[in-house]
Amino acid sequence: MIRRFASDRLREALEDTPVVIVQGPRQCGKTTLVQQLDGDYVTLDDSLALETATTRPEAFLNTYPDRLILDEAQRAPGLFRPLKGVVDKNRKPGRFVLTGSSDVLLVPKASESLAGRMEVVPLWPLSQAEIEGSNGCFISWLLSDDAVPTNLDSADDWLERATKGGFPEPLSRKSESRRRQWVQQYLKAIIERDIRDLARIEGLASLPRLLRSLAASTAEPTNISALSRTTGLPHTTLTRYLALLEAAFLVRTIPAWSPDGNPQTTRTSKLVFVDGAVQTELAPHLDPEDRLEGFVAMEFVKLLGAGLGEASLSHFRSIRRFRVPFVLEDAQGRVHGIALTTSPVVAARDVEGLRFLRDLAESTWHRGVVLHTGPEVVRIEADLLAVPLSALWLV
Repeated sequence: MIRRFASDRLREALEDTPVVIVQGPRQCGKTTLVQQLDGDYVTLDDSLALETATTRPEAFLNTYPDRLILDEAQRAPGLFRPLKGVVDKNRKPGRFVLTGSSDVLLVPKASESLAGRMEVVPLWPLSQAEIEGSNGCFISWLLSDDAVPTNLDSADDWLERATKGGFPEPLSRKSESRRRQWVQQYLKAIIERDIRDLARIEGLASLPRLLRSLAASTAEPTNISALSRTTGLPHTTLTRYLALLEAAFLVRTIPAWSPDGNPQTTRTSKLVFVDGAVQTELAPHLDPEDRLEGFVAMEFVKLLGAGLGEASLSHFRSIRRFRVPFVLEDAQGRVHGIALTTSPVVAARDVEGLRFLRDLAESTWHRGVVLHTGPEVVRIEADLLAVPLSALWLV
């Protein structure tokens, strides 16, 4: 069994927090993770359990005096207020472990009722470091002053890694056609069940068209006007649909980084797809550089979500031509820039954005890295390095 990095964060949370919620996309491994814990396991995919939790929530909760592991808790949003009362009577750490395939923080009854009583542990599809069985320490290294990692491999197989994604089930299938079949059924289920449950409406026929448009422009700042023209959706509807896609863990927002009041930078966020196999199904002919950006974005999200580095993730783009795909700002406010190239050799143009970002960040700048597909570590300048992309899963 693959060791999930989030398991350490989960067990730490259970030691001091009454309610711990493991949330992430369907089929990413939440059930497998929580079933490794001691406690009574109940899933709200079971119709009888769902009816009891919905009609008699307090009695349902009190049936389990020790630890209740409740799968798919978002299916009974009315359970969260009674849960608050039960917890307030007994704040025993780790008493309730919930999982959710939609973002419970976007459910008002949950976020209001459990404030100060819960911790959310995100779980994403498998990271490449988890697949490889490494320690997943790339971000920790980047945020530190440690020496440059060495003896790394080239990343010739990065495109295969990106297109296969990280969902355990399709990764176990031997053929591409069988993996595609899984992804197609997965998308169908998310749209017809999860998003419809979140939206409480029937008119979602335009979502596949929106998903295809998003998949084809994932590396660019989100242009609502352009999307509206492409999909035929009004701005208000489009904004709501984007929120639904994020709540269902199909896409993830990466905010823009900008120094306060600086007129040289854009403040428009961008969207990346949570899984590369899903994006490949929606946009099979995506440019490799755009595919690489989405792939690396989610590797950062996965490592940060598991607690393997304390930093915020954003992107940088100036109003003219400079861009840095990723910016990590650590707890001390230090800025770290990460650029990308699909080439095994770093060119001068690959460093331009990092130098521009360094000038803007001034005293908060720490270091910049260009991730490339070759095996060599090269020191470009004292605070600018070329590092193999494979460091993401080998360090």
